[in-house]
Amino acid sequence: MDKEKGKQKKKTKRPDERNGGQPDETAQGKGKEIRSITKMGREERQMMLAVTGPQPPLEYPMHLLALADGTCTQEYEIPEEEREAVFRKLYLFDSPPSMDDVMLDIHEDKKFKVRDFRVIREDDGNFIVSPYYPVSGGTLLDWVNCSEMKKGSNVVIVANVFRKEPRIDTNEHE
Repeated sequence: MDKEKGKQKKKTKRPDERNGGQPDETAQGKGKEIRSITKMGREERQMMLAVTGPQPPLEYPMHLLALADGTCTQEYEIPEEEREAVFRKLYLFDSPPSMDDVMLDIHEDKKFKVRDFRVIREDDGNFIVSPYYPVSGGTLLDWVNCSEMKKGSNVVIVANVFRKEPRIDTNEHE
């Protein structure tokens, strides 16, 4: 107890204790805690890559995109008139949303129009990501359609169906 104030001091854990002895994966940014994009986005990219498999690069120029965790990634420069076609080609689920639909990036808790998406190249894949990807690593898997959310709800349940590609029968015995 702090004798001067008569109150108990709150014990704070060291960063390595909060993560079970692992190094702290957070960084401070403009007064707000942000997670390491490299760690956070990797699992999501691997899930998407498991569905698509390795992909050849798109035929668009790329530039380096600086990320909040101090790393960089490659972002495609897609002309405005081709963005919708690229979005539909890379979209992982049935029924892609309209370019005018408003989505919520659950990592940032910010809304955006689908037309503001980004496409990055990492891990042998082409990934649709949120316009806020450089800040918090939100990928297509982190989007919620605002028109499907219930007002006042703290829990969002989303069920998406992956694209149903025609099955290719490779059975050579018939």
